[in-house]
Amino acid sequence: MKRSIPMTVLVALFSAGTFYAQEHGGASAKEGHAKSDAPEIFCSHMGTGQLCPGNAQMFNLSGAKKERYEGALNSYNKAVGAAQKQFLADAKDKVGLSPAELALTESWFAVGLNPEINKILSAKAKK
Repeated sequence: MKRSIPMTVLVALFSAGTFYAQEHGGASAKEGHAKSDAPEIFCSHMGTGQLCPGNAQMFNLSGAKKERYEGALNSYNKAVGAAQKQFLADAKDKVGLSPAELALTESWFAVGLNPEINKILSAKAKK
């Protein structure tokens, strides 16, 4: 059960990112590398689904609460990273995906998808 929660979160994030990318077909490439107005919840320089260490400031946490939040965030990021690696290993070794299929699954974890997730979250928050 404990292992399925990070995987469920990852699947939801990847699905949202994949559908968004398909729907917007390279719009971010056309727009250049302009800074987004969306808050950086998921770090642009980290793997897909990994949270920014500095986002504790959104909650105005300090002292022990901030330390506990950062500890929880670090545990989450480690679990996401481990789940991604495990999924790719299982897709290769247990499922036997072809090299092309493996390349596709690896693209779901590419650095650079997190800003798109942030935009989706920001748009939902504005509704």
